[in-house]
Amino acid sequence: MIKSAIQKLRIDVVSGKESALSLLLSRDGSLGRQGNGALPVDPVSVLGQTDGQIFIALIELLDEQVLVYADVYDHPNKSGIPITCSVVFQGGETAEVAIFEFRFGSETPDVGELLPYFDGFIAQAISLTDAWYEIEKMKLVKPTQH
Repeated sequence: MIKSAIQKLRIDVVSGKESALSLLLSRDGSLGRQGNGALPVDPVSVLGQTDGQIFIALIELLDEQVLVYADVYDHPNKSGIPITCSVVFQGGETAEVAIFEFRFGSETPDVGELLPYFDGFIAQAISLTDAWYEIEKMKLVKPTQH
């Protein structure tokens, strides 16, 4: 898979049994998000349409060389709270998919080099969508009448 073929991106972070983050971005500008990647969980889910610039900016940050390492990485010594991070890149017409899934514990030492890379990538995705997420959440709050 090459970066230019990526049409959709999904990021999920589950801590314990709670969804800390669920994020879906599409090249066409579709965007959905729940949470901020941390506990306590922000349960508010929002969906919307953007101009696609957030997706483009995030994909630009991706090092294309990591895509060949798509796999499930299940750490044998999970200590602390169980965490699962998954990042899925989906292509267009070819339906090509690159799936990265990391299963580890919040106190697991020595998680390798790929997980910290994707941790940074996820942090960038959160940062790039934060303003949009906050605005969309405010739209859900109904004004009170006096």
